[in-house]
Amino acid sequence: MAKTPNNTKATRRRLLDLIASRAVAVAFQPILDLNDGMIVAYEALTRIVPESGFDNPGALFAAAAEHGLLWELEAVTRAAAIEAAASWPSDTRLFLNTTPSVFADPRFPDALRSAVQGARGLSPDRVVLEITELSDEQDFPGLAEQVRRLRGLGFDAAIDDAGAGASGLNRIMIIRPAWIKLDRAFVRGIDSDHYKQNMVRFFAHFARLSGVSVIAEGIERREELATVIGLGLRYAQGYYLGKPGAREQTTDPRFVSAVRGRWAEVDAEVAPSGESATLVRLCRPVLTVEPGTTVADAAAVLRADQTLCGAVVRDGRRVGGWASRQSILDRATDRGGERVADALSEAVCHLPPGASIAEALELACIMDEEAVCDPLIVASGAAVIGVVRVRDLVRAATREGRLGQSWRAPVTGLPARIRADQHVAELIRAARAQDQRPADAHADAAFIDIRAFASYNAAFGYELGDRLIRSLSDLIHAVIAGPTGAFVAHLGEDRFLITCAPGRLERQLAALVDTFDRQATLLPGGVSGGGPPCPRMSLRVLFLPGVFARISQPRDLYRREQQLRAASESRSHRPFAHGAPGSSIITDWRRHELRRAG
Repeated sequence: MAKTPNNTKATRRRLLDLIASRAVAVAFQPILDLNDGMIVAYEALTRIVPESGFDNPGALFAAAAEHGLLWELEAVTRAAAIEAAASWPSDTRLFLNTTPSVFADPRFPDALRSAVQGARGLSPDRVVLEITELSDEQDFPGLAEQVRRLRGLGFDAAIDDAGAGASGLNRIMIIRPAWIKLDRAFVRGIDSDHYKQNMVRFFAHFARLSGVSVIAEGIERREELATVIGLGLRYAQGYYLGKPGAREQTTDPRFVSAVRGRWAEVDAEVAPSGESATLVRLCRPVLTVEPGTTVADAAAVLRADQTLCGAVVRDGRRVGGWASRQSILDRATDRGGERVADALSEAVCHLPPGASIAEALELACIMDEEAVCDPLIVASGAAVIGVVRVRDLVRAATREGRLGQSWRAPVTGLPARIRADQHVAELIRAARAQDQRPADAHADAAFIDIRAFASYNAAFGYELGDRLIRSLSDLIHAVIAGPTGAFVAHLGEDRFLITCAPGRLERQLAALVDTFDRQATLLPGGVSGGGPPCPRMSLRVLFLPGVFARISQPRDLYRREQQLRAASESRSHRPFAHGAPGSSIITDWRRHELRRAG
């Protein structure tokens, strides 16, 4: 219903009164660095006061837009947030929301710079501008230029609700923000949605290659937090970590401790995958200095410690550039009074210690030519771990290439025997630690192979044999791994190992056999496949429930597999009732500890 003139005039008057009296409040919601659980920023959120006459902040800003008062209203809310942030620690950022129309206004850069300069202790590099409510209908041709202008003044830009509506890849390409806040739709239920996990994994990978920081918004459950940590996201925000509060509340040590505690109880449960070597083992030690450190002082430390290969400047929690050992020693002879910060290479890139060698090499490939000789800085939160040289990356990648077949099965890409042994050893240790074992820890195992696979290879060739193995791998993922979160390894030829939480595997194994048997009729040599005569393809499944509590090392698991396999070859086993003739599931129901033979 259209508003009456009187209502329109009354609303405008309320807006003008609110702006004149600055009758707004500001709440702050923490943003965490998931590397160490520390609060690195707060987002300022406008809150209305009872006497404002508006029901909620959304209604307030909608009314301001309708009456052409967004500029004036945002000036008030921005001033309140900046005033509150002036007393924060020097390494804590302030995220400010701004509508596109205000952001694109030619007056905005000067107004923002003036407001920040008036706040003692606050500097432009601590302010991140979130561009909100971007829609397909909004056209601001000067937006990219405005971002460049503000960046020149020291401010950073962020895309809010990335992936929602028009805040997608095209908008990211135009604005090229320093920060991307993933829309909460990506995070909600991500722990049980593999499609969302793949999308977020893409953003995390993009962020590392592009030097962009990604924040997962809307974390409301511990499972969501655990998942985004496991996917490699660096930052997170949401009610589970900390609700918006007043400045005094959110900077209170008890509040900060509670937020970090939420992170710690989840981070401890997220184990590293261990499937690829990480940068931390390639790090060379480096001197970490403050921005005001002189070249002479840094040179003295470097001469005293020959293991340090250079210096990295750290300003609070912000890690700057790099200066090599030799460049500092050379400058110390005639320019010792200069700051180390003046000798830095500005193009140096940063990565977390958990980044893989492959990710670091991809980043090195897109570095500027003059920066290729510079190392990558490896940092965890505010702590500089060290630096990694590109030649060390190449050497490590070469070694990984030689060992790749041991880690990944070439036909399927699944974890191979070495990784499988590591995984089994971890499960054995977890089974022994009953008090600390998570409820969903893997307790059951199964081995799967294809009967008469050697005859199939001989009859139809290895190319079709490899295709059959890949088809079985895809089927295992679709029927078992996807629905249950099981671990799957390809041990060689037609042999697979699966581990899973208790009670989830038995029914899925039955479904796998049924599906495989139906598809087997379409294979060469099947009922309708034609071709030379060949034994009918069928699966043999060896199911070992609760096995990890009954063994002491991985070889015990494989020894039991051999015993069950031998039993399946005898005439005493019973065919699986739901499958085609020849398909079988052999279950080891023993509950006592398996003893070594001999």
